[in-house]
Amino acid sequence: MAIIPSTAKVLNQYENVNTTYGGSKAMKAQSKWYTMQDVEDTINANKPYKVFTALLTQGGGYDQISINGGDLTIGVTYFIDDPAGGDWTNVGAPNNDTGTYFIATGTTPNAWDDGTLFYNTGAPVATVLENTIGNVWFVYDAIGRYILASNELFVDNKTAKFGGWANLDLGTYFRFSSPGDNNNAINLSTGDPANANGYLENLSATIEIRVYN
Repeated sequence: MAIIPSTAKVLNQYENVNTTYGGSKAMKAQSKWYTMQDVEDTINANKPYKVFTALLTQGGGYDQISINGGDLTIGVTYFIDDPAGGDWTNVGAPNNDTGTYFIATGTTPNAWDDGTLFYNTGAPVATVLENTIGNVWFVYDAIGRYILASNELFVDNKTAKFGGWANLDLGTYFRFSSPGDNNNAINLSTGDPANANGYLENLSATIEIRVYN
């Protein structure tokens, strides 16, 4: 990632244009090419916070399923139990290490000749709208209780939580739980009349997590 200086001038060129500069050494030293990814990274770097925004559905109870090949389902959280022969870094995994959780962002891994993934049918499924926080994932905790987890990305006193869902006629809701939040986890739960699964089976709840600089 390159952060573009605020005083830099940017000239747009298509990717197939030869940008090799043939001038003097001094002119070459003063020239630098930036990509649109650099522009995007610069904008995100200047925001006061990192953000995770997603639409959530949740429709099952605890059921741990193992799979050894095939397509993934976008939005489902997977756990790498045995990485042998697998490469899931193009579909959301930050690495291919044993014990890594990730939300699938695509269906077809780079490679999956062998190896085992697990997923839980009761964990919320996420349609991720934006994620600049990093690798986060969902865990089924108990009936009506779920966790948005990370590796210490939710910084104490700098993490704000927004969103949820409620049905006023039924008196049910899907909300952030407190206390219990820490650098690793944000708790979610369903409410009155009693904790239960499936409130979001045919609906979705919007959540947004902001971690301020």
